[in-house]
Amino acid sequence: MKRILFILILLAFTTRLPAQERWTLEECIRYGMEHNLDLQAQDIEIAARKGVLRQRVAAHFPVIQATVGQEYNWGRSVDMQELVIIRNKLTKATGASLSASFPLFDGFSRHYARLAARKSVEEAVLDAQSLKRSLTVDITRAYLQLMLSRQIHACARESHAAIVQQRERTARLVEAGSQPKSALNEMDAQVAAEKAAVVEAGCQVRTAILTLGRLMNLIPEDDFPADDTFREEDALRPAPLLTAVQVEDWLWQDPRIRSAKTGIEAMEYRHSAAKGAFLPSLRLAAGYGTYYSSAAEGDLRTQFGENRNPSLSFQLVIPIFDALGRFSQARQARLDLDLARLNAARVKMQVEEEIRGAAIEADNCCQRYLSAEETLQAMQELLSVTEAKYNLGAASALDYIVARNQHAKARSDFLQAKWQYLFQLKLLEYYRR
Repeated sequence: MKRILFILILLAFTTRLPAQERWTLEECIRYGMEHNLDLQAQDIEIAARKGVLRQRVAAHFPVIQATVGQEYNWGRSVDMQELVIIRNKLTKATGASLSASFPLFDGFSRHYARLAARKSVEEAVLDAQSLKRSLTVDITRAYLQLMLSRQIHACARESHAAIVQQRERTARLVEAGSQPKSALNEMDAQVAAEKAAVVEAGCQVRTAILTLGRLMNLIPEDDFPADDTFREEDALRPAPLLTAVQVEDWLWQDPRIRSAKTGIEAMEYRHSAAKGAFLPSLRLAAGYGTYYSSAAEGDLRTQFGENRNPSLSFQLVIPIFDALGRFSQARQARLDLDLARLNAARVKMQVEEEIRGAAIEADNCCQRYLSAEETLQAMQELLSVTEAKYNLGAASALDYIVARNQHAKARSDFLQAKWQYLFQLKLLEYYRR
């Protein structure tokens, strides 16, 4: 009974969120890399292409096979000594042979097929790196979105608590006659509105947790212990200005461009292998065989020694016409090569636009961040002045509510600009790597 209880407790702990005090961004990325299904499928694809490469390498080795056969014949047979026909007599024959064949020349088709298979493996590896980078960017975006949602949620709760206190203060002012009764009604409406904002912010947090968990391939709990300790100087760091040389260097470091370039090389080798099928091929074959027949005199060992039959042959095959099969394969390989070059050009253009766009967006986010910070400071001062006037009865409740709403919007804009700027800086770091 104790053993069963122990197993149940162990299963309960293993099916929950992995034990972790704080999930940093790097730990989320590492966990996502280990459990992402697309990456696991890409690993299988790499293993499959390596298997094809082993087959292409093995095609350079000779083919050796041994054959042993036993034959029974109840009809006519030939007396090997007298060379006469024997009727209706059971004869037994045993044969053994060893043969080997080796292609000496095949228009370099096997050579180019092996090189194409090796480039295909490199292409799959680079595709895996591209998937990892894409997953890293997606997890970073989702992680920072979770941090932003939690800060907005915390600000909403803080604002709701402050407006509740202000509502109580307003109730006392209304009782004292310093504020009209309509001020209390306006405060009640503002309390309800900010409570709804707290609920909406909480929903955004849960949505962000689910999005991050989906990318990491786990089911996180609502209190997902993410680490939101980012240094403030990270957001204040100016965005780097990219030169044409830096953009070019980052381009050729990107695994998507390297994969497209490798794909072109693989298609070039496949095209060369297809053209090699038009050339003659030369094959060397060697064999050694012997046999035993009950219709001949001598035992098995004697006949095996006397009936030895070594052979050596060369086979030259000159392709003349095969219903346009080789022509069609070469033409298809040429079209695949053209498509690979167009795809590489498209990928290069796309990545270059992404890099330049990321640099421009980082600079834009920096300007938005600085502007949002100035606006927040101004709205904070305005709210403080309006609140002091309202408490003294020199401002209406509507003025105070408008100031609070403006401050809340400025604070939300500031947080969004800050975390968006942090993401753009992280994105530039990934491109730089």
